[in-house]
Order: sequence, then structure tokens, then C-alpha cells
Amino acid sequence: KLDNKNVRRMHTAVRLNEVIVEKSHSAALVFLNMPGPPKNESGEENYMEFLEVLTEGLDRVLLVRGGGREVITIYS
Repeated sequence: KLDNKNVRRMHTAVRLNEVIVEKSHSAALVFLNMPGPPKNESGEENYMEFLEVLTEGLDRVLLVRGGGREVITIYS
């Protein structure tokens, strides 16, 4: 059974991957903001597939996940 929400997410991952590979094909390392994990356990398998599709064809990727709070430092 296909879930339209998951199909849209995977389509988004494929398109994002195409753009990242196109723009970063010669990069030694690609930093990506890691999407948040699913809130329920049933989405874990799809989440890992999403990450695999998102990073496919990239040699070195660093997925960065923040804590949800921005820190601003002002130097004077």
C-alpha cells in the first residue's frame, strides 16, 4: 500500500539529491542539515531510506542536526 505522504517525501529526496550532486560534484565534503527523525516508530524505515536517497552519489557527507535553538554571539 502506497502512502502519498511517503511518496512525496521520497520524490523530494530524489530532487534534492539531484540538485546537491549537481552543485557539489567537486566538493570534498558536503554538509547537510539532517531532517528530524520521525515521531513514531512506524516511520523509522522510511526515514533511513529518505537519508539514503538524499545522500546517494555523494562521497563524503556530514549530516548536522541542531538542538532547535539558535545561538547568536556578538563580537565588539
